[in-house]
Amino acid sequence: MSPHPTTLDEEFVTIIGSTPEEISRAFQAQGLAEQHYAVVHRMGRHRFTMADGAGNESLFEGRPLVAATYVRRRPS
Repeated sequence: MSPHPTTLDEEFVTIIGSTPEEISRAFQAQGLAEQHYAVVHRMGRHRFTMADGAGNESLFEGRPLVAATYVRRRPS
């Protein structure tokens, strides 16, 4: 069980790119800080797969990319 359950009062944005610098530029360009988004966890290299029942469908041709997820929490 997660210590911080997700509620409908949370909005998430995940930015995927080739480098951390590219992610940072996208975060700034989208104005996410001004919209009160904060990083959930540090940026890191990810492989992406689709949860399609078989669990084997790789996205982005299976190549690892850098991703960062941000959250905005609204008061309940």
